Amino acid sequence: MSDFSFSNVALRAFAAAAPNNVIKFDTSERRVAKFVKQMGIEQVHLSTTQQTPLDLGYIALSQALKQVNWKPQDLDLVIFDTQSPDFVGGIGDSSLLHHYLNLREDCAVFDLSAGCSAFPYSLTVACSMLQGSLTIKRVALLNGDLQWHAFNSREELLAQSQFLFGECTGAILLEKVKPDTCGIITTHLFADGHGYQNLVLGPTARDSWHIDATHFIMPDGAKIEHHTGHPINYMNGMAIHEFSTGKVVDCIKKQYGKAILDYDYYVFHQANKQIVNIITDRLELDPSKVLISVDQYGNTSAASALTTICHNLHDLTRPAHIFNASFGIGLSWGFSEFVIEPGTVSTIISTDHHFTEHCLKPVYDDPLAPADQT
Repeated sequence: MSDFSFSNVALRAFAAAAPNNVIKFDTSERRVAKFVKQMGIEQVHLSTTQQTPLDLGYIALSQALKQVNWKPQDLDLVIFDTQSPDFVGGIGDSSLLHHYLNLREDCAVFDLSAGCSAFPYSLTVACSMLQGSLTIKRVALLNGDLQWHAFNSREELLAQSQFLFGECTGAILLEKVKPDTCGIITTHLFADGHGYQNLVLGPTARDSWHIDATHFIMPDGAKIEHHTGHPINYMNGMAIHEFSTGKVVDCIKKQYGKAILDYDYYVFHQANKQIVNIITDRLELDPSKVLISVDQYGNTSAASALTTICHNLHDLTRPAHIFNASFGIGLSWGFSEFVIEPGTVSTIISTDHHFTEHCLKPVYDDPLAPADQT
């Protein structure tokens, strides 16, 4: 089994950033009102100025560094989990952060792409690197995805009346400490590759010689309409609903039994409010302990867990024992348990920050200085 336990890793800071642009749903339209009632999404943050997880992650990470009074040069490793990097192939968003933050040459960077399961998977990787390395002491971990690039234009995006997905990028700072001087972090990772065709971001490389002007081919042979050059999320709604509220919940019950009732707060992937409510009911949890962000931010994919933590726990007054379950593309899912200390979580920052150039020179020498060049 893919079970992990870390007794020498402290979670020092949590921060997140979302686009300033907020799209509120007009429930006077019957169809939209029905969507809001079913999905529980009242508004989303979506960029209309082509902000990316890199732009938002830069702001989130800068805030996290400020919280703990670290300099960028104090970092030994940066991990960025996103399915929507600024460049496809070659340069990862972690490399671009290395550039913009003026990190040390011996600060390692790499990207992951775990989708909606990003939090437990990337947390496991970050903690493993800290625990296994003799020299890595401080790590920045970022989770984020974007959605605006699925539309042909700003006008097409603004013409939509409802959205399932929103945009946000979260950052965590982790530090190696002496064993048993902080709360234990545990993670459990799972996958079922047989369900890969139920949740796909396309077009894909395998579509290269098969697509026509209006469609791409799904793994089951179905043709899905698409806009040339723009990605589309394909989701088998019924299969994903059954997976999220069935297999994932059954796995939690098998793994934890009645001990699942012992946590202070629960952070589930914010697929939609209906799914979160069904999971809550099936596990017989106290709804007041189940944190929600989907109503204000939508499904933020990789950033879902961090969006929820920063939206709800920025005013903690005592340590909180957290249970997290994230699930999605792959199909994959994972659980994590950890303690969040008071004063470590920042409220979500709304920002217009947007880099206008890449790989020429650092925009800011000091990421904590005022953002006067965007």
